[in-house]
Amino acid sequence: MSTSDKTHRPPCLSEQAIRDLVRHAIENGFYKECFHAEYEHPERNLSIEDVICGLEREDWTLERPPEFDEDHKNWKYFIKTVDIEGEPLIILIKAIPDYKRFEVITRW
Repeated sequence: MSTSDKTHRPPCLSEQAIRDLVRHAIENGFYKECFHAEYEHPERNLSIEDVICGLEREDWTLERPPEFDEDHKNWKYFIKTVDIEGEPLIILIKAIPDYKRFEVITRW
């Protein structure tokens, strides 16, 4: 990988920009779960409804600073919220700002 490849990262979104993107995506149905999020961790019985419930709340926070995924060339955002039952929930999303979409990578 050349040095120019490393410097050509998309900008990291601010917390407010993530909130706006998530709100827009939910309102318009512009979101999806990857296979891992949907099928590979059934032990907590979390559904997309739990994820959306948590993301629709006004009081969610970023659980930690965003991380850049060098393999997939995107930023990952860790969102701390609660599920439908009020249990703690961390949601890892990939934002796709050019299309005002997001993808749930995993949730726990």
